[in-house]
Amino acid sequence: MNTLRILVASPDRPRLAQLMQLLHGDGIVTATEGPLDRLPAFAPGTLPDVLIVDSSGKGDADLAVLEQLGQRHPQMSFIVLREGQSPEFLLHAMRAGVREVLPSTPDGPALKGALDRIRYKMGFGSGHSGKILAFVSCKGGSGATLLAANLAHALALDGSKTALLDLNLQFGDALLFLSDQKPPGTLADVARNIERLDAAFLASSMVNVDAHFSVLAAPEDPAHGMDIKPDHIDALLTLARSQYDFVVLDLGRGLDALAIRALDHADLIFPVLQTTMPYVRDGKRLMEAFGALGYPKSKVRLVVNRYQKGGDISLDDLEKALGNKVAQIIPNHYEATAASVNQGVPIARLARTSPVAKALRTWSGTLTAVQEEESEGWLARLFRRPQKA
Repeated sequence: MNTLRILVASPDRPRLAQLMQLLHGDGIVTATEGPLDRLPAFAPGTLPDVLIVDSSGKGDADLAVLEQLGQRHPQMSFIVLREGQSPEFLLHAMRAGVREVLPSTPDGPALKGALDRIRYKMGFGSGHSGKILAFVSCKGGSGATLLAANLAHALALDGSKTALLDLNLQFGDALLFLSDQKPPGTLADVARNIERLDAAFLASSMVNVDAHFSVLAAPEDPAHGMDIKPDHIDALLTLARSQYDFVVLDLGRGLDALAIRALDHADLIFPVLQTTMPYVRDGKRLMEAFGALGYPKSKVRLVVNRYQKGGDISLDDLEKALGNKVAQIIPNHYEATAASVNQGVPIARLARTSPVAKALRTWSGTLTAVQEEESEGWLARLFRRPQKA
């Protein structure tokens, strides 16, 4: 979903209603009635991606206002609606930073085409659609962050462009599992500058762990998590999906408004637990919460971490108690995981032959294969030659 925030400004109420109807379904659309030079100041977090100006009769004056707006908000794009588009006016519009000039009463396809070009410029319209994988801990100490970080690393090793976003706003430390680099920015910094959000700004806020792998760190101060709103999560994940093959989310344990908004975007949710009664009890509550939120069972994939055969609670017992199948089993290997955590280095670098590293490679290969098959399209799959035995 490529969601643009669009503001329509017109001094004419009937024209405003007409344009709002024409834009229905093209994004989050709001309207303001009145001349452009009386446009109210934008409150924090409300800056639109696109300002559409009905400029009938006030073209040059409106362009002067737009030029000032463009200097203050360089990430905002402008569409001007005006008849009588002389070469002089078009040149003035270009100098003012206007991306598109359309007739006063544009048809639907022309307006949609202009918005699609703006989406592409912002990184929302590239046609690329990565998978969002969300990790949730059923109980503290499950190892969800370790698995999220190392699965993301494994996906990158397979050649997939991968991002790890640490959305654990209170105790986020996913970056420490992978690198000792100081992050150039955090999730809170992105939220405070949400009007600047585009592919370049996101990339500049992240730590590059490997050639195909980047991490957006959680706020260093938990108090800064208050700056992050659900709308920020929408914008961030929409952009990240367009830029990466896989976007891995470490959500921690809580199910607050931000976590739920992130889970709404997720293609797959991985609750992480162990085969002990406290995990089973909390896991059951979490599965019930997912059901109440309307998430289908096919979206929720149970992950059993630190698994050892012969325990008091079998996998069958676990599946019956939680009402869902176990999708992934990560074996217990204390030496490799402890070394990885203590040194802040991915398991695959420290202990490639570890059973944990092998399980992560298998898991990554499965996800990558599914992504490649979905990306091929139905026609390519139809004519694909069968593999020889």
